Amino acid sequence: MKFGILIVIFLVSISCKNATENNSDKIKTNRFELLPYPDKEEQEKYLKNLNLTTFLENPIDLQEFKNKTKRDVTTSVTNGLEYYFQPKINDSIFYSYNFISTVNRQLEINEIVVFKYGKNQHNYEDKTEILIELKINNKDSDLGKANLIGLSKTELESEFGTDYLTFKNGIAYSNKNKVLILEIDSSIVKSYRYIKLNTEKIDDGLIEQIIK
Repeated sequence: MKFGILIVIFLVSISCKNATENNSDKIKTNRFELLPYPDKEEQEKYLKNLNLTTFLENPIDLQEFKNKTKRDVTTSVTNGLEYYFQPKINDSIFYSYNFISTVNRQLEINEIVVFKYGKNQHNYEDKTEILIELKINNKDSDLGKANLIGLSKTELESEFGTDYLTFKNGIAYSNKNKVLILEIDSSIVKSYRYIKLNTEKIDDGLIEQIIK
């Protein structure tokens, strides 16, 4: 009799275990079913946001751009604007590169501002300098992905999305302490400024301060 009771208890134990495992599997299955798969619109929004953050993190390969032998450039020390990102490093300066070209007999200039420090701060080949601002008014294929002049607003939205601030003459994309301010004329990019800022609070007031 005792042996029979033990068999019954053993069978009940196995039955409970199987029931628990089956319930666990159902719970796991239900959990997976409850997680929504991103629809096409969400996927596109994610990819555009990724394009934007990647661009703002590193819009150009500065050293490669500077080393293009075909270009004329003038250099000068410049004042750092109050909204510029400025590391707390002694013995440092802001430096301006003016890249000059002639198109249809007209002089065209694109300016790049960098933060330089240490023993190489007056050296054009300085690889430690930090990109602070791009002031781009003219097309230049050497800018690569940052050759935005002439693009339509629709093309910008296709690449970077529609999450931007608007102002009278254009739009501004931003992420953390980096901003891309584009002057738009007849839905075409006429000029733009990329700036690394000393703040992550980017609003209409700051944009107005920059473009005034």
